[in-house]
Amino acid sequence: MTNIKGNGKTALVFDFDGTLIDSKQLKEENYVKAFHAVFGTDDKTREIVYESCRKTAGANRFIQLEDTLNKLKITAKDGEKEKWSRTYSNLNKKALFKIEEFPSVRKVLTELSRRGFAMYAASGILDDEFNRELARRKLNSFFNEIHGGDKVGFLKSLKNKDFKRIIFAGDTKYDREAALKAGVEFFLINGDEDIQKLYNLLLRHQ
Repeated sequence: MTNIKGNGKTALVFDFDGTLIDSKQLKEENYVKAFHAVFGTDDKTREIVYESCRKTAGANRFIQLEDTLNKLKITAKDGEKEKWSRTYSNLNKKALFKIEEFPSVRKVLTELSRRGFAMYAASGILDDEFNRELARRKLNSFFNEIHGGDKVGFLKSLKNKDFKRIIFAGDTKYDREAALKAGVEFFLINGDEDIQKLYNLLLRHQ
């Protein structure tokens, strides 16, 4: 976890995949490729793996993996799960270089930072991997904290800070449920237009 001192009465927490970058389809494809490579499945199970990935999108990858394994009635050892995670990470690392942020992201983050909003990034991606990716994109400086892993736990931890509002911006059903479980507000992002809508909404209520 990366920590940077910040301030602001409103805390904004941004998911990453599908929220700041348009990577949803790419991640789904890599999830299936990694699963087939490690667990020896084939195209006959492709739709089951895809559906499991989509249903659990936004969750920690090992939660996603358990769902897929259960759907296919596969028992996996810890070593196999770790191998799958490494394979998935390597596929994503190569492909993410081709994926840009949504067009409004940098402008909106810059303006929100300038106006004193405290911003955080939370993702189901492994913590070290998430920090490296945001640093590579030079987005890390916008955020007070960068957290990969348990979104619900992280959102709950922010309630111990002196914020009047906490808003989690995400793109999946899991993100909405995470906000509900943590007792914070949720804003759905379905693309670049929604990032701009969030910015306009915040300015009206600042």
